[in-house]
Amino acid sequence: MRNTIDLLLCVVVMICSTACAQSSLTLKEGNFRIVLAESEKAPVKLAVETMCADIEKVLGFRPEVTNAVTTDTQQTEIVVVNAGMDEPVVDIHSLQPLDGFESHRVYVDKEKNRIYLYGKDMRGTIYAVYTFCEEILGVPPLWYFASWQPELKKKIEVSGDYDFFQKSPQVRYRAWFPNDQDLFVPWRKLSKDNNERWLETMLRLKLNTVELETTVAYPNYEMNDEARLLQKYGLVLTAHHHTALNNSLHNWDGYWREVRGIEPPKLSVAHEENLKSFWRYNIETVHRANMECLWLISFRGKGDQPFWAAFDDAPKEDPERGRIISKMLQMELDLIKEITGEESPYVRMTFYDELSDLLANGYITPPVGDNILWTYVAARRDHYPNVDLVAFDATKTPVKLGYYMNLQFTSTGAHLAPAEGPWKMEYNYRYVNSKAPLEFSVVNAGNIRKFVFSMSANAKMMWNLEAYSTDQWLKDFCAQYFGKKYANEVADLYHDYFYAYWQQKPSDFQDMERQYLFQDLRYARAFDQILSKFNKEFTPNPLNDIGFERVKNRTFRLERNNQVDSLISGMQLAAPRFAEVANRCEKMMGKLPQDNYIFFRDNLYAPCRYMEYLSYSLLHFVTAYQQKGVGEPYAESLKQAIDYFQKAWDALKSTQGGVFSTWYDNDTIFGLERKLNGMKKELEKAMS
Repeated sequence: MRNTIDLLLCVVVMICSTACAQSSLTLKEGNFRIVLAESEKAPVKLAVETMCADIEKVLGFRPEVTNAVTTDTQQTEIVVVNAGMDEPVVDIHSLQPLDGFESHRVYVDKEKNRIYLYGKDMRGTIYAVYTFCEEILGVPPLWYFASWQPELKKKIEVSGDYDFFQKSPQVRYRAWFPNDQDLFVPWRKLSKDNNERWLETMLRLKLNTVELETTVAYPNYEMNDEARLLQKYGLVLTAHHHTALNNSLHNWDGYWREVRGIEPPKLSVAHEENLKSFWRYNIETVHRANMECLWLISFRGKGDQPFWAAFDDAPKEDPERGRIISKMLQMELDLIKEITGEESPYVRMTFYDELSDLLANGYITPPVGDNILWTYVAARRDHYPNVDLVAFDATKTPVKLGYYMNLQFTSTGAHLAPAEGPWKMEYNYRYVNSKAPLEFSVVNAGNIRKFVFSMSANAKMMWNLEAYSTDQWLKDFCAQYFGKKYANEVADLYHDYFYAYWQQKPSDFQDMERQYLFQDLRYARAFDQILSKFNKEFTPNPLNDIGFERVKNRTFRLERNNQVDSLISGMQLAAPRFAEVANRCEKMMGKLPQDNYIFFRDNLYAPCRYMEYLSYSLLHFVTAYQQKGVGEPYAESLKQAIDYFQKAWDALKSTQGGVFSTWYDNDTIFGLERKLNGMKKELEKAMS
């Protein structure tokens, strides 16, 4: 009887093993190839080339790429299909269905021994390719920024019923804006990889748009190198809020001299034909380049300033200023329609700074239409819905919306360490979407390496905001980059890091957490302003609004009448909180596998230590300033401020290695060296 049972068990095991073998495809050297239409668009070919490099990383070889499928089922074919082509590589009617724009599918056809990477259009196909890289090969989207190293495999098993299907994104245009790039630009110049991998990363995250400043060149209707790079990768171009129609008024003189061959006329709101001539050239340049463009219409000055700062004949009163802006926006829109021949082109405007104020007061009447996107901006300095968005009523103005959120910015925000976090970002975007359908998103994060965490959350959120949850995304992110075993613990560390920031003013926006934060550039400005007053008569309020601040007390948002006491009490709160999280991070680093260690250190532990030491440094520095003001010995406090500041800098430098070995060499915006030297000079005076 026992022998019979054993025999039956063996048979069952054999049957199960055979069934399993029949239900999966094996990918290994020599047994599969990639099929791609010869006429496929260049950005898709580039993505496939990248996929081949991923296969080489993981399996140790590059597969053959051919241009036609075969009837031979002995060898597995990975078939890349773009449904938007006139002649796809296979008959798409025989394939599984897709959704609308950018939808994509990766699935196994066991009978034909194929894996289809199938997209509705060019970008949908690119996303299918990168889905294969992530889901089957195991290459994470942030591999370059995470210093990720693959585990070499002999083969990969793909289930015979594998079917990954992604519907169209909820938000049509999902953008990054690389602004304030003091670290990023010099680093990009070091290699082709550094210069371009961030665009590949965007596509791996399934983003599709880049916001740039001037991209129109003179004199022969050419786009600049940055714009052509977007075209190479298949990304959409859109412009910055002070760069109407892809060219800033900074380049006004160049247009007249280099294109028209005459001396430039003065900027004048009365001479509309001159403005139209300038705008026409910009639109024609983009259109001739066959550039996929989400048009930005705007009427501002030379750079990030109101138009009345650049036009001598600008009116002095806001109602008339708003009337002129409204007129200019409509003129730009009419020119786009005329030159492109499109009746309803996708066009956005961004209500930034003075435009936000004028709109909130009812002085601007922007264009409306099915494809016109009103882009609101999180409030300046801190990130919450501004008054113009709060007042927006979709029943009176039926338009779709966009949202522009800074994850970092030059003036007072996060710069060398992330601060806003995905929870705050989710709140902002849900608020916008509750007003009207969200059609455009852009996050500002110039030194991209520092902000890839929240930028990844944004990419996921924008694809399906309805289904998105920051808490669940965070656990998935931590499992992907740090392993499932410690994912929940690491997720808690990320949360506690963001919540360690000093909230120098209680929230006043309903139900919003962390509305006001003391980000690291607020630290930077506090250091600079107090240093400039260190040898002057002591004042309990040494901090001033920055020179171009439009709202009083917005630069620092300190609540107390005594700024010195406020800073000291705030740093006494923040520094120990950061220290506690950093100490837990240090223990976690002892547990993580070596493969996960570097990204954890660079992306979480080091920023946390940096903020701990920076907080202690500012605490001791302000204490020294206070002590000097009342005639007490202050050298010891200043010495401690210098010591902690050096530790903060060292924490940042600990993340320099590999392709990021020179990352902090060009710090100009925060000014680490400048501040440290300034404190050392004050210490020398104190000791003399």
